[in-house]
Amino acid sequence: MPLRVTEMRMPLDGDERALAQRALQHAGLEASDVSSIELVRQSVDKRRRPPVFVCTFDLHLAPHAKAPKRFPRGRKVRFVETPVYSSPQSGDQPLEHRPVVIGAGPAGLFAALVLARAGYRPRVIERGSRMNHRVGQIERFHRENGLLLESNYLFGEGGAGTFSDGKLTSRGKDPRVAMVLEEFRTKSGYDLVGYFYRPHLGSDRVRAVVGRLRREVEELGGEFLYDTRVDRILRRNGQVERLETSVGDVPAQAVILAPGHSARDLYRSLQRDEFRLEQKPFQLGFRIEHPQTYVDEVIYSKASVAKRMGPADYRLVAQVEGRGVYSFCMCPGGEIIPAIHDHEHYNTNGMSYSKKDTGFANSGVVTTLEPSEFGSDDPLAGILYQERYEKIAAEKSGAGFELPTQRLLDFMDQKPSKDVPDTSCRSGQRPVVMDELAAPWLTDLIRQGLFAFDRQMPGYLSPEAIICGPEMRSSAPVRILRDPVDLQAKDACGLYPVGEGAGYAGGIVSAAVDGWRAAEALISRYCGPKEQRIA
Repeated sequence: MPLRVTEMRMPLDGDERALAQRALQHAGLEASDVSSIELVRQSVDKRRRPPVFVCTFDLHLAPHAKAPKRFPRGRKVRFVETPVYSSPQSGDQPLEHRPVVIGAGPAGLFAALVLARAGYRPRVIERGSRMNHRVGQIERFHRENGLLLESNYLFGEGGAGTFSDGKLTSRGKDPRVAMVLEEFRTKSGYDLVGYFYRPHLGSDRVRAVVGRLRREVEELGGEFLYDTRVDRILRRNGQVERLETSVGDVPAQAVILAPGHSARDLYRSLQRDEFRLEQKPFQLGFRIEHPQTYVDEVIYSKASVAKRMGPADYRLVAQVEGRGVYSFCMCPGGEIIPAIHDHEHYNTNGMSYSKKDTGFANSGVVTTLEPSEFGSDDPLAGILYQERYEKIAAEKSGAGFELPTQRLLDFMDQKPSKDVPDTSCRSGQRPVVMDELAAPWLTDLIRQGLFAFDRQMPGYLSPEAIICGPEMRSSAPVRILRDPVDLQAKDACGLYPVGEGAGYAGGIVSAAVDGWRAAEALISRYCGPKEQRIA
């Protein structure tokens, strides 16, 4: 059981080894008392001027050392228990067919990884293309306006999160969180993932991880079916029996369903087939972009700090009339993307590469809409709400998928922009009044929230800033009901809904953990016949 020493502060150019020695002193120990010192957490306290690192160390006692009975007063030192992970035992119900995973986003990939390592040879069905093809398809989309309906920013191997900045944030206490982060660390070669708070991998590093996950699954006997859309999940007497796909039927007895938050056609299919769905809160708002130099100056104060630390990010929260308004998915040195999968609906999102070198900083500014505000008892009412405003945005965007944009000060003054500056969006931009893309209550709320943001970050409301939108797909507005213990869907034995699209996660890490848990639940129930498994 290690000793944990928290809230150790040092300058951004400080010596980490010297700080580790100070952690020993705080715990009242000598160097000979420990076998190792591990940095387990590092963040940046941006409230201080200049900012400082805040670190947490675990001191692993040497076998001969005696644990201190008391610690120096005022020091934040305590013993911590390391979470214990136990691999599941295989169940006793035979599988007639290989387990199927629908969707190759974080939840689906990690579910497939766990199944493959346990000897089950999963079949992964993904409606979009494999990673290298998908990247080329998106490049052609920007070059030729050639949107593919099944492989785009939202659909394809890696899921929507592949085209983000790869934030690996999770506050969960589940021991699988550390295991997921370790997979990302080893498969990306980016050691910061192991200890830094809110590490940003960058979209390019995420793609590399996705490819390495897939290759491991394939080496263990797994199979990936790309460009294959699942249209229906069919049951017999409450048991999943087969899948109707765009290329033919697939027999399936055990299915992990990781559809992603934009699989609206599949939600509608599930509703028609009387699977149990319920409404779920979701976030909606706009995306705001500033020059990155402004954010660096406000956060770091000194240009030398910005050069050493890289582009700064921020996190802002305001309470307006009892409702939270907050920044979301802040992308330093990033770009704004049209996160769309058809011509009728337009939605924005942000992403960044590991270099974070576009010169722009963008962030969603959103609030939460509760089911009581959807205006209908229909389980898919949240989707209908999203589509209503996304349709207007698509009409305003035009055939070139240009970004609906307004100068931020004009938005605050409720007047149209005669022109808009260049943005990071590769599709270009078009002047649009944001009040036309959202309900009046939302635009009024966002304005009040932005006034509060400007008090927290002076200059936030600046002539160089733009607002664009809408941003409505940060999470799914629907949940596929499942049993809280065995994770199977209500009234659908053998179906395991997981991840963000099923309504049970809110980011890359939490989705991966949910997929991991579902794979364990499947293993605990089923033991496939020997010819379906690898010994």
